[in-house]
Amino acid sequence: MPRYAKVTKTIVNQLGTIVGTENVIWGQAIPEQYAYDAGTRKEGLSYPEVLVFPGNRQDVAEILKIANNLLIPVTPRGGGTGLAGGAVPLNGGIVLDLRRMNRIVHIDPAARYMVVEPAVRTMDIQQVAHQHGLLYAGDPCSSDECVIAGNIATNAGGNKAIKYGVTGDQVYELEVVTPQGEIVTLGGRLKKNSTGYGLVRLIAGSEGTLGIITQVTIKLQKLAPLLPNFLAVFPNLAAAISLVGDLLADTVIDPISIELIDRQTVLDLERYQQQKIFVDAIGDCLIIQLEAYTQAEVQKKWIKLQEICHIRGCLAVAEIEGEKIWPARRAWGKAIEVDHPVGVSEDIVVPVDQIEAFVSQLKTLTRAFQFQFRIAGHAGDGNMHIRIIPGEVSALEWPNEVNKFREKLYSATYDLGGRLSGEHGIGLKRKAILRGIIDPVELALMQAIKKAFDPNHILNPGKIFDMMSPATNNADTVILP
Repeated sequence: MPRYAKVTKTIVNQLGTIVGTENVIWGQAIPEQYAYDAGTRKEGLSYPEVLVFPGNRQDVAEILKIANNLLIPVTPRGGGTGLAGGAVPLNGGIVLDLRRMNRIVHIDPAARYMVVEPAVRTMDIQQVAHQHGLLYAGDPCSSDECVIAGNIATNAGGNKAIKYGVTGDQVYELEVVTPQGEIVTLGGRLKKNSTGYGLVRLIAGSEGTLGIITQVTIKLQKLAPLLPNFLAVFPNLAAAISLVGDLLADTVIDPISIELIDRQTVLDLERYQQQKIFVDAIGDCLIIQLEAYTQAEVQKKWIKLQEICHIRGCLAVAEIEGEKIWPARRAWGKAIEVDHPVGVSEDIVVPVDQIEAFVSQLKTLTRAFQFQFRIAGHAGDGNMHIRIIPGEVSALEWPNEVNKFREKLYSATYDLGGRLSGEHGIGLKRKAILRGIIDPVELALMQAIKKAFDPNHILNPGKIFDMMSPATNNADTVILP
């Protein structure tokens, strides 16, 4: 007997009664894009049985009640920009596309908060905040495509995490629908709260496995009027990395972003953009963004930055237009895939003081396997986005060799106090490796939390880790090739 029930015509009709028949797509009419996300499209397709577009919290609640009662898996989907397979419906069932729930409900500039629905684009939140002289500090590189609920689901960091924290740090309050269809408000618009467990932070990073987010109250910050950007070029990665700790420790410079880009990535980006983006000196680069309230403050920071860069052997440092450098930085993933369509992208995070050791290990491993790598990392918080490419390894050898490589890379990462993912999540992509490397006690605690929230395992099953079915003693997922 299968663990999950199949979606029948009767169930489709019930869903149509809830959301309107125009908001339900069934069977072969479902577009292919719902069988993958941005990180899994080359690894096989896994279609939902039915695609549903809820319009409000009550729609979501009624759909989940049906799914929970009938044991139908539900996969939530926001922008589809995830890179770990989190929105892939492994077991068919229902995909809940939240795109209709895309309203900015309220903004209070004086109290510095905004209330939004789950499918509001992150860039739209940023722009509305700017119009009121405020900053929404969540700033993932996919902000022009990703949505707020997806950011919360993976606890995305982005470019300003070193000063303002990750997405979970920007959230006051969440409205969540449980797998049983109950609507609950977690947290509150409070500066402090010691009233029981911090469930907002538990939902942040849970990858849609514990509840469906239907409304978010987010924090806004004061927006500095000046956001100067600087590019520092170094002869090698070690020299560039050595500056990171200096920048973080310096109270005058006080950066809000420090991004690391290796020299080969610089060349890839300039080919992709078909223009000269970086300064004339070619090398490994740091993009440094500061904030200031006066030109005098900018000048003071600039002088200090030059001093520190000179000490660390910088080849060149110059101010650069944000409109030029940040679109290039955000295009990293697409640019690398154009030149290197075969490859594996990783989201390693290590303590900031271990970045140099991590990059050294990365170089050693890639040489041993005859691979190449590219880096565009959030150096200020230790989150290294890397792309491993075959180099001289044949297409026949690549799949097996890259799996061996990843095991060694993750082992080295854990030895340095790091973890598998800084902001993209475990999803499907890293699930097998997590199972082999995580403390069994930690995994058991996570599984107990999942069971408490979702005893029938209907919500995004097979992501992060597998749950065992009490009835069959089998894992509740079908693994993609």
